[in-house]
Amino acid sequence: MATKEDIRQRIWERLETEDIAAFPRPCFGRIPNFAGNDVATMRLLELAEFRAARCVFSAPDYALKRARDLVLERGKVLAVATPHMRSFLEIHPRDKPISTTIKGLFKYGVPLVTPVDLIVQGSVAVDRRGNRLGKGKGYGDKEIAYLRERGLAEPDVKVVTIVHEAQIVDDLSTLVDENDVPVDYVLMPGGVISVNRP
Repeated sequence: MATKEDIRQRIWERLETEDIAAFPRPCFGRIPNFAGNDVATMRLLELAEFRAARCVFSAPDYALKRARDLVLERGKVLAVATPHMRSFLEIHPRDKPISTTIKGLFKYGVPLVTPVDLIVQGSVAVDRRGNRLGKGKGYGDKEIAYLRERGLAEPDVKVVTIVHEAQIVDDLSTLVDENDVPVDYVLMPGGVISVNRP
């Protein structure tokens, strides 16, 4: 039976060998950026939860930079965790462009106090049931737990991931445990998977 790490390695290898991976490369050990990321990210606009959100949380991965930009472009508060969860910050939309790189997050961010209405997480692999694998450090699940435990996100807050179709796998349900937070929406260049979960 394949392990979580087996699946990650298989996805990273496919993205590299089929030239799906995009900067920064190689994608091994990362939440991978991919060709078509811009198209997949714009599908956030199709989600009622995104349109209604006042504050959207994004993980700090480069693959989610376009999502962070879109949050601010749409006049929403951007909530972020800095690498290794050193801090949780919020950035408010301004009249001038703001860098949503890691350096920009530290420069413009202030401590997070605004409740989060939607969470965007990166994935290495995800299935159609909403089970996801990150890069193996557990930060994505810990970030969500942090927000919930501090009352900064409701227990039923919706979680979105943005991936390429090549990152969709058959079934991860036998590999995930109670600490692995599933997603509600999978956004891809070619469409959206809406996960019906209890």
